[in-house]
Amino acid sequence: MHTNKEKIALANAAIELLDDDEMVKQFAENVKQVGTWANQIDASFDNVTRKFSDMVKKYGQLYPGLNRYSDEWVNYNKSWNKHLSLSRDVASEHIALLRRFNRLFIPMIESIKTDQDRKDVILELQRFADEKHDRSREMSDGFLTLKRDIQDFLRRLNEWIKHTGIVLQKGVEGAQSEIDRLQSEIELLDKKILGISILGSDRRSQRNAKLEELRNMQGDLKDASRGQQPLAHLKGDLDGLKPDIALLCEKLVLFAGIWSSVRSQTIQFQEHLKGGMGSLTNMQFQMEISLAKKLCTPLQTGLGKYATELEDRKPG
Repeated sequence: MHTNKEKIALANAAIELLDDDEMVKQFAENVKQVGTWANQIDASFDNVTRKFSDMVKKYGQLYPGLNRYSDEWVNYNKSWNKHLSLSRDVASEHIALLRRFNRLFIPMIESIKTDQDRKDVILELQRFADEKHDRSREMSDGFLTLKRDIQDFLRRLNEWIKHTGIVLQKGVEGAQSEIDRLQSEIELLDKKILGISILGSDRRSQRNAKLEELRNMQGDLKDASRGQQPLAHLKGDLDGLKPDIALLCEKLVLFAGIWSSVRSQTIQFQEHLKGGMGSLTNMQFQMEISLAKKLCTPLQTGLGKYATELEDRKPG
């Protein structure tokens, strides 16, 4: 727990940073960067969705259950698009909230001259704090749920891939064993055909049958071997996407907390003002007011850039 002196020192350090134009610019660019990441993850989502679809077409019969995972992933992609669109709307709402907080409520506090002014401002701050902005919570819950769902999906899919890989390997080994057996039998029949001409026609018929069986087994072996490679590639793509999704979800959950932070600050200002007119000259209160003013503008700028980054996105 910070002492009042420590709180003042922390606020002062933050204000000094925000007085640096380059730091303010970087702050806004960091918020914008989340939008860039979102567009990049969009492309990764689309890539995995296309691979799933392609694998179902090519190997759906070889991999029972693959279609179910493909359909599930498509639903996650739809949820991703829905939540990302909501995040853009929430960013725009937060810009408006920050603008009101910075241009209306902070100046109200700074313009207090009388005790009645103080009481009136306390009421206005309460009305502002009582406003409902549930879309922030909806966005936060949506991304956290999606993050958990995808993590569980990847865990289940990895188990399925591991099991399927084992089954396929057994199929490869079994097919290879059958091919070795058939090749031995064909070689034996070839010797008999050469050695006993009177039985040649019967032996040739047997040989042809064995040869046809051999070709079928070679085809099965080829399918089983070929099937293992795309599974490995798909797993690699999904494993690569997992940390990106986790990171972005965490960043967007922070966005969702902006209204909560503004509301908390508003209530804190109220509590200071309830202490009487003397609170207006309290150093900690003055520093908190100054810091809030400094933060609003770069946050608005960053959120605006984030929303702009997502304007031209084409959901998959």
